[in-house]
Amino acid sequence: MSTQIAVRLDDDELAALDVEVTSGRAASRSDAVRRGIAYLRREQRYRLEEATLLDLARRGESVYPDLDGILDLPHPPLD
Repeated sequence: MSTQIAVRLDDDELAALDVEVTSGRAASRSDAVRRGIAYLRREQRYRLEEATLLDLARRGESVYPDLDGILDLPHPPLD
């Protein structure tokens, strides 16, 4: 489902959308706005993941338990 909304943009913001369209990075102004929102959502997910990893590290818990001990595996000499 999609919902149409009205947004007021100043000239610089509108020009930024138009650059995305004229350069071919977005198919339309609407597409440029959707891409911007997708970028914001990715950033939100990254910040949440970063906070989770920092919390684990502060508590002394392993961030990637499946990789614990990987450096202790036997390996052939590099010579």
